[in-house]
Amino acid sequence: MHNNIKDYFYDLHKGEIIQYTSPWQMRLGFYLLDTNLSKTESTFHQLSSFSTDEPSLVSNVNFNHSSIHEFQMINPTQANKSTIIDDSCIVVTRFLVNRNEISILKKIQVTNCLKPRHVLCKTKSIFLYSQQRCLSKPLILGLPTIISNHLTHELCLSVCKKLHTALAVIYINKCYCINSVVSRAFVIEPHYEKYEKKDCGNPCPGSQHELCGNEDTIVVFEDPNSIFQFKDDDIDSLTTPSFYFVYDSCIYLHSVNQSTMYEFELTRINDIHPRYCLELCTNYRQKYALLNSNTCLCTNIPLKKKQNNAFESSDLNCTQECSGNYLYTCGNSENSSIYSMYVMKTNCPVDKQRCAHTNVSIKKNSFSSAQSYCKSIGGMVAKINDILEIQDILPKSMFTSDVFDTFSFGFRSRMFNDTKFFWIDRTSDITNDNKTSDRSIGRCSKTSQVIDPHCILLRYEKIIIHDTMTYEWCFTESNECSSISAIPVCVDQDLDFNSIVIPRTTGDDSSIVSINISSDYSCGDDTQYHLMDDYCYKVDLHETTWQDAKAKCERDNATLFIPERMTTLTLIKSLFLRQYSYTSSGVAHVGAFYDNRNLTIIQYNTTDRSTLPNVSDFNSLYTLCELTFRQRYGRLMSSPTISEMEKKQLITQQTGCAYVDFRSDYTLSILCDEIPCNRLASMICQKLPTRKMRAIIAKRLVVHRI
Repeated sequence: MHNNIKDYFYDLHKGEIIQYTSPWQMRLGFYLLDTNLSKTESTFHQLSSFSTDEPSLVSNVNFNHSSIHEFQMINPTQANKSTIIDDSCIVVTRFLVNRNEISILKKIQVTNCLKPRHVLCKTKSIFLYSQQRCLSKPLILGLPTIISNHLTHELCLSVCKKLHTALAVIYINKCYCINSVVSRAFVIEPHYEKYEKKDCGNPCPGSQHELCGNEDTIVVFEDPNSIFQFKDDDIDSLTTPSFYFVYDSCIYLHSVNQSTMYEFELTRINDIHPRYCLELCTNYRQKYALLNSNTCLCTNIPLKKKQNNAFESSDLNCTQECSGNYLYTCGNSENSSIYSMYVMKTNCPVDKQRCAHTNVSIKKNSFSSAQSYCKSIGGMVAKINDILEIQDILPKSMFTSDVFDTFSFGFRSRMFNDTKFFWIDRTSDITNDNKTSDRSIGRCSKTSQVIDPHCILLRYEKIIIHDTMTYEWCFTESNECSSISAIPVCVDQDLDFNSIVIPRTTGDDSSIVSINISSDYSCGDDTQYHLMDDYCYKVDLHETTWQDAKAKCERDNATLFIPERMTTLTLIKSLFLRQYSYTSSGVAHVGAFYDNRNLTIIQYNTTDRSTLPNVSDFNSLYTLCELTFRQRYGRLMSSPTISEMEKKQLITQQTGCAYVDFRSDYTLSILCDEIPCNRLASMICQKLPTRKMRAIIAKRLVVHRI
């Protein structure tokens, strides 16, 4: 292993001349010449401190046309590996046509390339080092993280890196990111010899120099994270993982009361897969799934693993491969009491057990109206006992914000008077045993004498530390939610896993159970669409106005880009930068705008206007939308260069279109300071994928164990 790493870094700077395939390479070549990237730090130094996302291609770069106006690439006709010596090449030339240095690029084929010229070369990417294997395709791969006709090893690995997974699996034009603890690679040393294949399949759709498997072959990269150094807050910035379940532990079942479990027998070999067992459990509102061979058990009790001694991991006992996919374990073939336990990950903030649906733009003036609102979106008002438990439900971004680092001190000082009110269902009938949650915000030292038990106030409190005055957030009860209006804290009632009593089956007869689940996605016949984060996206770098971009997306039966999670922005940035042209701005339209008259953020869809969907980390994505609009609007209204007629028009409209700047090296956020909406930017269209469904067939068994 050590020698493999050494050889990899030794070869890192070795390159080869690029073969001409498309016009974008012409622009790329002159971009590299004009930015003089050869003066950047060495790759080894970059690698030692690598902890951020892809750097911006234009941020902090001063473009000056170099004195070099030609370079060469390999003639594509040389790719046929002919034995005839061919000295021809493609030479790209640049002509500056006016004093603004607008360029015209041309390519010509030269028969004799002995003249010294600059060449466009490529080297290995620092993203790509990992243990790579070519294996037989499992029966079931599951739901893909990416579907793209531009898929490369780097794109798949970089996305799996952002999702903090340790297996990246490539299958033709699909990428699957498998959670590290799900993988057998971290439970035991995997024995893949019987699945190894010498032929790694066909070229990748995004790179003819890489192989991405075929109908019978997958390409697996083990532990892609080992090459990266992460920031501590990376995981918090991704509010939902792309994978749908995680491995929990290896369980000895004989220590469990069987009356608290459902027991199923998976009758088809293709169904012996952790996700399919979990889908059965979720159908019966059970959180945990335990697998041994084709036996699937469901329970709401968090079972504890047992270790024989302090030096032996019980996970080493779960060695049986799942028949549906050998990358997962299904207990132990020699011991029917040993089970692999998995838990379903909901589409919620990290480490949260219930899905929160909270929109800062939705406020209600009574507890009953808050209940009605939550019910209208398929949920219920969150039930909590201690007011600090609200931190166990909502993401940190709902309570804190990065705006303090963005705006002036005068603006920040005004924010110390900010308050947030929340509606919750205050009850003493439940207990919260979550002892691992990060409740970084405490109670306020002062509380109102008259309170509404369902009303929670988040405010700043002045404190003195070492004779220095400062402010910190705190929670308290309040009676002002009705007069000021408060944000309803809604949770998905379908994911309220409370029951631990299992209804007994009647008699001794087992019953056949069948449920339908999503087994695959498709973005249709349009090869420009890519699946990422449960949606199909198309990136068009041709810059246009917000209205024109919206109209173009609607002609595709799609909508203009509406990110609902920070994960979405992070992943789309990866896709955007891989298609990036240095002649474009790096800014993309977002299908929303801020309406200052109603103090709301509005999204457009193909049929009507509606408020933005309820998103778990709305605050972190859209807070700057309102703030940037107000700053820009204030500057325009006070500007001496704006005519009175233009100011009257601004007063009448009071709207700003939303966009995102992917060049930012900081936390991405939605901005709404485009007043009026005439800025040119790239277009990203999104639409729901087509879902392929399949039925899971299982036999529910009568539990006879004691």
